[in-house]
Amino acid sequence: MKKLKKILLINWLYFSKELIEVGDINFLTGKNGAGKSTVIDALQIVLLGETNARNFNQAANEKSQRTLEGYLRADMDDNSPYSRRGKDFSTYIVCEFQDEMEGSSFVTGVTFDCRSDGSYRDTFFIYTGTLPENCFIEQGEAMETSALRRFLKQNYARAEFYDTQKEYRRNMLAKWNVHNEQVLRMMKKAVSFRPIVDIQKFITENICDIPDKPNIELMQQNIRDYKRHELLAQRQQEKLDALQQISRLYQEMNQAIDRCQIQKFLVRWAEKEAAQTEIDQRELERTECKENLANVNEQLEELKRQIEQKETRRSELELACRQSNVFQEEERLLNTEKALRDEQKKLEQGLQNLEVEIKREARHLQRFCGEIQELEPEELLIPVQEAANTVQKAYAVFTGDEKGLFARPVELFETGQQAAAELSDAVRSAAHKTEDRIVELKKQADQKSAVLANLRRNIKDYPHGLLLFKDRLEKDLADKTGHAVPVYILADVLEMADERWRGAVEGYLNNQKYYLLVEPGRYQDALNIYDRLKQEAEYRAFGLVDIGKLREKETLRPLPGSLAEKVETENKLARSYADYLLGRVICCDTAEQLRCYKTAITAEGMLYQGYVARALRKSWMEDAFIGRRAVQLRIDHLEKELACLQEELRHWQPLQKQLTGLQEPLFTQRFVRIDVAQKQEDYQRVQTIIKEIAEVKNQLSQLNLFWLDEQRRIIEQLKEEILAFNKEKDAKNVQKGKLEDRIHQLEYEILPEKYQRYEAIEDVLNEEFTKEYRETIGVPRYRQELVRLKKADVIRKNFGDSLAQSTKAMDGAQKKLLAARREYAERFKPCAFQIEVMDNTEYEEERRTLQESELPRYKEKIRAARESAMEQFQNDFLAKLKSGIDQVQDQVHHLNKALRQAQFGTDKYQFRVGPNPDYLDYYNMITADELMEGESGLFALPFQQKYGPLIEKLFSQITMADDTQLNARKQSELQENIVRYTDFRTYLKFDLETTDQNGSKQMLSQTLNMKSGGETQTPFYIAVLASFAQLYRVNDATRFGNTVRLVVFDEAFNKMDSERITESVLLLRKMGLQAIICTPPDKVSDIMPIADRTLLVDKSGYRMHIIPFGKEMQNEGSTGDPESSAG
Repeated sequence: MKKLKKILLINWLYFSKELIEVGDINFLTGKNGAGKSTVIDALQIVLLGETNARNFNQAANEKSQRTLEGYLRADMDDNSPYSRRGKDFSTYIVCEFQDEMEGSSFVTGVTFDCRSDGSYRDTFFIYTGTLPENCFIEQGEAMETSALRRFLKQNYARAEFYDTQKEYRRNMLAKWNVHNEQVLRMMKKAVSFRPIVDIQKFITENICDIPDKPNIELMQQNIRDYKRHELLAQRQQEKLDALQQISRLYQEMNQAIDRCQIQKFLVRWAEKEAAQTEIDQRELERTECKENLANVNEQLEELKRQIEQKETRRSELELACRQSNVFQEEERLLNTEKALRDEQKKLEQGLQNLEVEIKREARHLQRFCGEIQELEPEELLIPVQEAANTVQKAYAVFTGDEKGLFARPVELFETGQQAAAELSDAVRSAAHKTEDRIVELKKQADQKSAVLANLRRNIKDYPHGLLLFKDRLEKDLADKTGHAVPVYILADVLEMADERWRGAVEGYLNNQKYYLLVEPGRYQDALNIYDRLKQEAEYRAFGLVDIGKLREKETLRPLPGSLAEKVETENKLARSYADYLLGRVICCDTAEQLRCYKTAITAEGMLYQGYVARALRKSWMEDAFIGRRAVQLRIDHLEKELACLQEELRHWQPLQKQLTGLQEPLFTQRFVRIDVAQKQEDYQRVQTIIKEIAEVKNQLSQLNLFWLDEQRRIIEQLKEEILAFNKEKDAKNVQKGKLEDRIHQLEYEILPEKYQRYEAIEDVLNEEFTKEYRETIGVPRYRQELVRLKKADVIRKNFGDSLAQSTKAMDGAQKKLLAARREYAERFKPCAFQIEVMDNTEYEEERRTLQESELPRYKEKIRAARESAMEQFQNDFLAKLKSGIDQVQDQVHHLNKALRQAQFGTDKYQFRVGPNPDYLDYYNMITADELMEGESGLFALPFQQKYGPLIEKLFSQITMADDTQLNARKQSELQENIVRYTDFRTYLKFDLETTDQNGSKQMLSQTLNMKSGGETQTPFYIAVLASFAQLYRVNDATRFGNTVRLVVFDEAFNKMDSERITESVLLLRKMGLQAIICTPPDKVSDIMPIADRTLLVDKSGYRMHIIPFGKEMQNEGSTGDPESSAG
C-alpha cells in the first residue's frame, strides 16, 4: 500500500511555510474562513494535476470566487511584511508518498515562479525520495524552478519535470500504480461532494471499469458497402422501372397513332365522297338555273309590250282633259285656294308662337312674384314685393288657356310692360344691395377666420404693427447692448385673478393694454430707437411705458378693493404699471355705489370718473387680450361672431341667387309698340283670308265637272293597270338578277372551289396514306363503315368527332412519353439519350441491359457485403458488447461480495445490474442464446426473423451512406448514436439496494428524493468508497494491488448524525483506504476520537498555521479543544 505521508505548502495564500504530517484517517477542521478549503484546493492541484480554478472550494461554494492568482499573490495590505504583491517569489505545493510494500518513497509536486509584473509559470515534478530538510528554501526564500532543477539533480537520482499537465498525470498515476484517470474523476467528485442525483449515471461512471468499446469502423465500412450497393441497386431498379414505364408509354403512343391514322383516313375519304356528291348537285343546279332564266326573259318581253299600250292610251286622255275650259277654270281656283291657305298657315303659326312665348313669360313672372310674396317682409324687399303684386295683377289676363290673345286691346300689353319694368328695376336694386351685404359679410368672416387661425396657433390678434414694433425694439436693443433685452406687451404679462371682472379691466385699459414695457435701465435706449422709428406709420400708435419715472414720481400702493386686485402678474414692471393705472379705480357691485368714490367701476362696465358716469364700449370689453386664457376667450368669442356671420350669409345668399334669377322681361316698349301691333294686324288679315277661301270654294262648287270626272276615272284605272304591270316586271327583273347571280356564282365561285377542294382532299389522301394502306386497310374499312352508317356525311361526322378526342389522346400519350424521358434524363444524369426521337430503340436496349445483366450483378454484391457486415457485427460488435456486459456483471458481483463483508451499521448495501428497459430488445439480441450456436447463429433463420429489423435499425443509427452529406446537426446525432450504441452500459440499468435490519429492501433510485440529508449522504459514501476500492484494487494482495489508497472529502459528513459518521469512518478502515476528511468544528466530537490525526487550521490576521492533534497527544491527557484553540 502506498500512503500520503506529508504535505508541504510554501507561499500559498496565508501559509508562508507549512509542513503537514498525515496518518491513515486524517480529520482537517477549523472555523469557517480559517483555511480548510485553502489546504484542500492546494492538495487538488497536486493530486489531480490541474491548475484549473473551477475545482477550487466547490464543496463550500459551487460559485466560489477563489482564483489561482488570489492564492498565489494573497490578498493583504501592501504594508504587511507578508504581502507578496509586486514581488518575485516562488510557491510550492508538494506531497510525499511512502510505498510500504517496496519500502521506498516518492514526491509529487508543483512550483509556481511568480513575477512582480503579475505573470507566473507553473512546473510539475516527480522524484524518488523524501522531502528535503530545507523544504526547498535557501537563504530564507523558496527556490525558483531553475534552482530546484539543480537541487534535485544534485541530491536525487530520479527527478523529472513535465512540460504538460497531462504528462504529469500519466506519470503520477504510474507512481500510484493505478494507470486509470477514472480515479482522478472520482477524486474530484469526492472533494466537491455533490450528492447523488442520478444513481444510474453515478454507478456507470464511477463504479465500473470501462472495457474498451467495440471498434466498429470495419463494420461501419462493410455496412456502408452493402448500403451503397443497395442504393446503387435501388437506383438501377428505379432506372429499370422508369425504362419499363417509358416502354409502356411508347406502346400506348403507337396505339393512339394507329387509331388516329384510321380515323383520319375515314374522315378524309368520306370528305372526298361528300365533295363529289356536292359537285354533282351544283352542276345539276346550274343547268336548272339556265333553263329558268330563258323563261323569265320571254315573260319580260310580253310585259313591256302591254305597258307601252296602256301608257299611250293614258297620255291621249290626259291631253284632252287639259285642253277643256272647265279643267282650266278649276285649276285657277284651286291654285288661288292653295295660296290663301299657305298665307293663313304662316300667319297663324307666327301668332301661335308669340302667344306661347307671352304665356310662358306670364307664368314665369307669376311664379317668381309668388315666391317673392311668400318671403318675410324686409325693408330691402318691400319695393320688390309691391312691384310683384302689380305684375301679378297685370299679367293675370295672359295666363289663361283661351285663344285670340291679339284680338284684345293694346292697353293690356302696355300695362303689363309698365309693371314688368317696375319689377325689374326693384329687383335689380335689391340684388345690388344684397350683393353688397354678402361681400361685406364674407369680408368680415374671412378676417375673423384669419384671426382665429392665428389664435389657434397661440398668436394674439394684436393691432397691426404691434408685434413688428416689439420685435424691432428687441432686435435694435440687442444690437446696441450686445445681449438680449426683453420687451413685454402689458397684456401678455398680466393674468386675470377674477374672470368676472375681465370685461371691466379690458374695457378700462383699452389701448393701454397694448403698451410696451422695458427695464428702466434700458428705457432711454428704447426711447431713442422709438424716436428714430416714429416716421414709420406702423410704429406710431403704441405707447412705451417709463416704469423708472413712474416708480420715482408716483405712489404705487393700490387702494383696497381697487381694479388692480383683479389682475395678477409675476412681472414686476407690469405690476407697477397695473397698480398705477388700476390702483385708484374702485370695484363696485352696483351703480348706486359708484358715487361714493372718485373713480369707480362695475363689473358690467359702468365707469364713474371725473364726476362723469359713462358706459364702456361693449367691443372694448369683449376684446379679450389679457393673460393666457385670453386666447381661448377670443377664440370662443370670435367663433360665435363667425357663426352669426355665417348664419346671416346663409340667409342672404339664397335670396341673392333668387333675385339674380329674374330674366329681362319680354314686354319692353319696343315689343309692345312694334311686335304686338304687327301681330294684331296679322290677326285681322287671318280673318280676311278665311272669308276669301269661303268665296273660292263657292265658285268651285258652281262648275260642271261630269265629263271631266269620267275622263279622270278612266285615267286612274289605266294608271293602276300600268302600275300592276310594272310591279310584275320588277319582280321578273329581280328573279332574272338572282338567276344570273346564282349562275355566275356557281360557274366562277362554287364549282371551282368544289373542284379545288376535291382535288385537295385527293392530294392529302395521296400524301398522308400510301397506296398500299388505302387499298389494304383504308378503303376496305370505309366500305364496312358505309354499310353500317349508310352515308358519307355520317361517317365523316362520327369519326370526325372521335378524331378530335383521339388526336388529343395521341398528343397526351406523346407528352407523357416525352415527360417520362425528360424525367429519366434529369434523374439519371449523365444521359445522352434523345428525348424527342420517335423511335424507342435506345431506351429499349438500356432496359434489356439492366434487366438481364446489371441488376443481378448488384444483388450479388449486396449479398456478399451484407454477409461480411453481419460477420463483423457478430464478432466485433455483439461479442464485445456481451463481453463488456459480462465483465461489468462480474465486477458488480465482486463489489457486492466485498460490501456483504462491510456492513454499514444495521444496513447492508448491494449494487444491482440488469437490462435497461429502454433498450431491452437490444439487450436480448446481444445476450441471445442463438449467438452461442457457432457461426451460423447470427445467420440462422429464427434469429433473422426475430432480430433482422432491429439489426437494420441499429445499422441506420450508427452508419450513414458514403454519399450522404451530413450537416452539423446530423453529424452530431450520428456521433451521439455511435457513443450510445457502442457503450455496453447503454443496455444496462444500475441501482444500489439497501437492506435494513428487518430485511426490508429499497432501491436508491426510487427513494432518493424522499430521504433526509444524512440518508442520501450515506449511499454517496458507500458508492464512492466502493468505487475507490474498485479502482485501487484493495482486495488484490499481489503487487498489482500495491496502489495509493487516498480519498479526500471536503465539507464531509455535514448532514450525518454521529452514528452514521462513525460507521463511515469504520468502513474506510475496513476497506483499507487512507482519508483526509475536512469538516467544520461542529463534527469534532464525532470524528476526532476515531481519527488517527486531527489537523486544526488556525488563522491569525494574514497568517495561517496547522496545529496537529494526534491520538498519542490525546492519550497523553491533552485537554486542548481544537475549536477553542482555533478561537
